[in-house]
Amino acid sequence: MIIDELVSFSNIYGSNEELVLAGGGNTSAKDGDVMYIKGSGTQLATITSDGFVKMNRAALAEIFTKEYPKDDAAREAQALADLSAARMPGEENKRPSVETLLHSLFDKTFVLHLHPALVNGLTCSVGGEKLAREILGNEFIWVEACKPGYILSKICYDKMKEYEDVNGKQADIIILQNHGIFFAANTVDELDEMLVDVLCKLRERVTVDPFFESGEYDGEKAQKCFDVIYQIYGDDAVVTYEPSVEAIKYAASPEAAEAVMKPFTPDHIVYCRAKPVYGFCNACIRGAVNEYEDAYGCKPKIIIINGCGFFAVDYTAKGSETAALLFNDALKVATYAQSFGGVHPMSDELADFITNWEVEAYRQKQNA
Repeated sequence: MIIDELVSFSNIYGSNEELVLAGGGNTSAKDGDVMYIKGSGTQLATITSDGFVKMNRAALAEIFTKEYPKDDAAREAQALADLSAARMPGEENKRPSVETLLHSLFDKTFVLHLHPALVNGLTCSVGGEKLAREILGNEFIWVEACKPGYILSKICYDKMKEYEDVNGKQADIIILQNHGIFFAANTVDELDEMLVDVLCKLRERVTVDPFFESGEYDGEKAQKCFDVIYQIYGDDAVVTYEPSVEAIKYAASPEAAEAVMKPFTPDHIVYCRAKPVYGFCNACIRGAVNEYEDAYGCKPKIIIINGCGFFAVDYTAKGSETAALLFNDALKVATYAQSFGGVHPMSDELADFITNWEVEAYRQKQNA
C-alpha cells in the first residue's frame, strides 16, 4: 500500500541526521483523490501511518484560485482555515504540515522535502540560484526567500505553471532559498536517485568541511559561564555546552560570529529562537541576555562566548539538546556556504514574520 511505502521511506530519511533534524522535513503520497501528508509537529524518524493527515486534493487545488486578504495575519488565518477544511472526514483532530499546499502542486505520487545542511549551504549562500544552475542544470525551480504559508505556496504555484508552459512538463525539484529542497517522483527509488544526485554534485564543490571534534577551550571560563547562566535562567534551566572546533572557530571574535548571528532557515528560528547572543566573557552574558529579552520578550536559547564555543539553554533536556543540534546545523550551513560564495542569512523582516507566525509557534510547541 502507498501509505506503507510512505511510512517506510519517511522513517529511513528521518533517521539520517545528515538529512533531517528534530521535527524538520516532510513527506507526502497521493492515492487517487487523497493526499497523505505529514502532520505538523510529528517527526519523520518515528512517524507511523496515524501521523499522516488525509487531504482532499480537489479542495487543496481550489485554494490557489481564491482571493485572500493582503494583511498577513488575516491572510494566513483564512488560508489555514481553508487548509483545515480540506481534511478528509475523520481527520479533524490532526493538523497538516504547513507545507501541504507545496506538496499538492506536484502530480507525482511521492514528495520529499528536506533541509540538509549541505543543500542549505547553497540555498543560504550569496551564490544562490546562479551556482545552483551551474552545478545542477536547469531542471528545477528556484524560489527566492519569501514569507512562508500561502504566499510561498502561491509563488510556487505560479512558477510551476510557468515552468510547465516552457518545458511541456512539470518540474520535479523546487529549491527554496533559505529553506531547503523538494523532490517529486512516482517511486521511492526515483526519489532516492534524485536526492543522491543532488548531494553528490554539491559535495564535489565543497572546499571547506565543518569539524565537530572537541576543540581547545578555557575550562575555567566555561565553568564561570555555566554559573552565570544558571543565575540568570534559574536552577531549573538545562544547559548544553558545545566546545567543538567549529563552535570555537565562530566564537573567536564578533567578526567570526557575524556569519551565524542571523538565522538561515525557519527551523533555526523554531528551535534556536530569533538569533544567538555573543559575549567575550561570563561578565558579558547578563547584559547580552537582558538586551535580547528587551527586544524579543524572551531569553535567548543560544549564547556564544569567545574562547568557549556556545551554550544552548532551555528548561527541558530535549529543548536544550535540540537547540544545540540545530545551532550546530547552522554552523554547518555557514561553513558549507563558504564553498558557494559566502553566507546569505534571512532578512530581518522575514525572520520577524516567522518568529511571530502562529504556524511555527504551534510547531515549536509540539516539539517542546
